[in-house]
Amino acid sequence: MKPIQFRWIEAFQAIAESGSTIDAADRLGMDQSAMSRHLSALEGQLGIALFERQGRRLRLSPEGSEMLGEAEATLAAMDRFRRRAQEIKNLAAGHLHLITTASLARGFLPEVTQDFRRRAPEVTLKITVAARAELEAAIETQQFDLCAVALPFPYPAANLIRIGRYPGVCVLPRDHPLGAKKTLRLADLRRESFVGLPNSTVGRLRIDALFREAGLTYRPTIDTTAVALNELVAAGAGLLITDPFTARSADSERTIVRSLKPTIEYEFAFLFPTKRKRARLAERFVEMAVPDSR
Repeated sequence: MKPIQFRWIEAFQAIAESGSTIDAADRLGMDQSAMSRHLSALEGQLGIALFERQGRRLRLSPEGSEMLGEAEATLAAMDRFRRRAQEIKNLAAGHLHLITTASLARGFLPEVTQDFRRRAPEVTLKITVAARAELEAAIETQQFDLCAVALPFPYPAANLIRIGRYPGVCVLPRDHPLGAKKTLRLADLRRESFVGLPNSTVGRLRIDALFREAGLTYRPTIDTTAVALNELVAAGAGLLITDPFTARSADSERTIVRSLKPTIEYEFAFLFPTKRKRARLAERFVEMAVPDSR
């Protein structure tokens, strides 16, 4: 059985509203013979007569009157389908799933996300926050549209867009004496206690090397995950050397952030899935976050 074509339904509605194949053909921009063929094909497929002839006019048959409502509903659904496709094409609607770490979720993504939402208010945005190990496992499954992560990260360069490099900073309790300085030197931290990431992490190893090169020892009294670090600083447990995004999420009423010299640089990137085509919404998000990424 030949499937019913959308054009046939359009022809049926146009004839029902105009009362003739000639007027309906003018309305849809086709010749009268094509309009008649569309109607005949639809009636043949349905097995019912949709119109009764009254002189030169066509009037809906009882069966045609019942089918007109179905035709109008079908055309309305197709119109919604087209509009939705256009919205997605114009990045005005759709769904975007982004996975990232806590530091980027709190310190980098809020402003970018807000800008994206202003430009695409109908897009549904899902942000999954995970620890580094969980993030690596999630990336293995490729069940995401976009990932924001700290480098280094083993990933194909063709699917990686660098966000930028940012100097490390020092987070202190607000009442700490070193807060009087705008920039701290490593020597200023000689007798300070620290909180930091576990010694197996890349960030921790780089800070160890930074202090070692300056002839100092970096030995945090508390090792923990990034989520807890700022709260520990605020409670007076120690100072924190970290990336600016983690520092930005600290409690500004209880902590302060100071630049550090010399320091290490933190680099971040967006990752696209490697096993499927890039989502256009993900590409647009990256373009907003990293304007020179095109």
